[in-house]
Amino acid sequence: ATPARQAGTGGARGVAMSRELMFENDFAVCWRTTIAPDNPLKMHRHERCRVVVALQGGTLTKTEDTGETSELVFETGTAVWLESDPPGTLHSDANKGGSDVVVIVTELKGTEAGGRRRRAPVRSEGAANLGPGAWEPATTLA
Repeated sequence: ATPARQAGTGGARGVAMSRELMFENDFAVCWRTTIAPDNPLKMHRHERCRVVVALQGGTLTKTEDTGETSELVFETGTAVWLESDPPGTLHSDANKGGSDVVVIVTELKGTEAGGRRRRAPVRSEGAANLGPGAWEPATTLA
């Protein structure tokens, strides 16, 4: 995919966001998005559940098509789980900070709103408090 702009280092005013496809397969689609300050994204929706990893964190103001607003806080180096948007709704995101917010978004195919899927846990509080090296993913060792 061709970015709408070159990703900046300081969030220049008057520059649109960029979106770069990282990969897509039968299970997921993943892209990198850079959201510059003072350039709200157009109204859109997310049909699928997704994981967002902040490469350069910040706060986005999410404005629903109803006018309701909320804050999405992305801390650098962390991942958050976001559910698919309710059917028929739209929202816009705006970076009101002083520098770019850069995230990698991975949408999971088969998690569309209203679809049959297993609901993911919001957060495992225990795993976050175990300390470095105390948790390992389930893997098969050869």
